[in-house]
Amino acid sequence: MKKPNLEQIKSEAETLINNAEDLNSLENLEIKFLGRKDGEITKIMHGLASMSLAEKKKIGPEANEVKKKIESFILQRRNELLGKSRPNFDYTLPPKELETGHLHPITQFMRKVSDVFVSMGFETVDGPEVEMDKYNFDALNIPKDHPARDMWDTFYIKNRKDLVLRTHTSPVQIRAMGKRKPPVRLVCPGRVFRREATDAGHETNFYQCEGLVIDENISMANLISTLRVFFKKIFGGDVEIRVRPSFFPFVEPGIEVDMSCLLCKGKGCSACKQTGWVELLGAGMVHPTVLKNMGVDYKKYSGFAFGLGIDRFMMLYYGVNDVRLSYSGDVRFVKQF
Repeated sequence: MKKPNLEQIKSEAETLINNAEDLNSLENLEIKFLGRKDGEITKIMHGLASMSLAEKKKIGPEANEVKKKIESFILQRRNELLGKSRPNFDYTLPPKELETGHLHPITQFMRKVSDVFVSMGFETVDGPEVEMDKYNFDALNIPKDHPARDMWDTFYIKNRKDLVLRTHTSPVQIRAMGKRKPPVRLVCPGRVFRREATDAGHETNFYQCEGLVIDENISMANLISTLRVFFKKIFGGDVEIRVRPSFFPFVEPGIEVDMSCLLCKGKGCSACKQTGWVELLGAGMVHPTVLKNMGVDYKKYSGFAFGLGIDRFMMLYYGVNDVRLSYSGDVRFVKQF
């Protein structure tokens, strides 16, 4: 290989780079001299393999030094060209104000719900999202063959038959009662998981808030009056609700509470499945078996429990018509709240 004239290459590069009139020309010169495949310095470095040891020791360091020089010529000229492209830039101007983050609308509303219940004398408690089978099902009067244990409803932990992603926040109440004695008033807000098809009103991961009251002489009238006060505090006095019988293994009797859809004013939309009503919570009187599993004397004490969907409440409160927006990661949605 013919010995390269590195000094000549450096001189040519310096002249051409200093005379470059724009950034595009400068980029082409950078490729000409330093390009990874056909750059003149790159070719020399690749050619070292065919040189003698003495030539490698001499030409290698020289080529490396010329490469650094050309890089400095390019950097200096680039800064000069950038300065010329912004002749009217005022360096004394204050920097652009950085945007600060804020709480997600679900988090905001979950805190609002907790604050309302705390004002009514409730204690807020939490628990693990990966839950033991006995707390998520057994202690809540859900036997092994109950449909709620179907694999299409529940996320099971691989290789651990005794662990699931909790399907509701009711197991938090069971754990909490292990350290408490009646009378108690608890709310348990948190995230839950269910394997179900997603649509405008359903997601596989969403938020709930469970409530539990245990005391002497607690009745269904106490439950309904508590929920009426809660709805009034959240949505105002004009909101319309309806109570209908339902079944849940951990309560007896059980009810479901619907609220008139605030998005369509009862006319019907995708969020309420064209019914004009939105199912917001299930509730009922705590089943004696569940009280027994909590270590509570069910002959002396009674109680009620309820579970409300934070996501659906948030949608009605803020006027959101699709629950999936909350989990889209789109900051344009979050910035509205």
